[in-house]
Amino acid sequence: MYDIYLKDITLIKNERKILADIETHFPEGKTTVVIGPSGCGKSTLLKVAAALIPVDHGNIFVNDKNLRKMNTSGLLDFRKNSSFVFQDAALWANQSVYQNMSLPLRLHFPEMDKDTHDNKIMEMLDLVGYTDSIHLRPAALSNGERKMVSLARALITSPGLIYMDNPLVLVDPSVAKKMRKLILDLHNTEATIIANFSSPELIKQMADYMIVIKDGKLVEAGTAESVQNSTNPVTSAIINSLLNQNQDYI
Repeated sequence: MYDIYLKDITLIKNERKILADIETHFPEGKTTVVIGPSGCGKSTLLKVAAALIPVDHGNIFVNDKNLRKMNTSGLLDFRKNSSFVFQDAALWANQSVYQNMSLPLRLHFPEMDKDTHDNKIMEMLDLVGYTDSIHLRPAALSNGERKMVSLARALITSPGLIYMDNPLVLVDPSVAKKMRKLILDLHNTEATIIANFSSPELIKQMADYMIVIKDGKLVEAGTAESVQNSTNPVTSAIINSLLNQNQDYI
């Protein structure tokens, strides 16, 4: 399992602090959901915690090991055991569905035989509900299908650490049904999950812990129960807007 700790994280872009002095913890084996107003830095925080975006100041500790100081071998091992579900799917445009799915297996499990490799690809695509050709490129897929493939690709290595950045946003409800079930099933595993969800229902079903941010700053962090019952007026306003499905806050 994976325990993540961010210490004094600051990210500056165009002379503006996107994230400012954030220090927080993502407990191992739990699901932590990041919430806050639109544009407050939720997606950026996830990408920083996954070491996908370099920061100007601060450190990211994974099981007490500093990601910013890891060598190539250490980072490769981290990537092997973690995955990221991107809001925009982030599929390789010049690669087919099969090739996109194959990449993490070829990179992290080069010894895997072709039958096992292909079976894992088909099994994961079936789990998320993808039924179209595996030889199509992303441009030929609907938005929902791209999201399906993105989720399947992220889970194909059975990672112990999963980052999810709004995986179901702009996905048709009928298409999202299998994806939602798979995401909910992950909550019952030992995986550490760090997520940003648009759906209030999914947040309430998934969140063991919540982190509240606004304008790139940490407002509050704690168990889902403690955050939802917070007396902090900023937290309360965000929670109330979230539960009322105000899109400015989810």
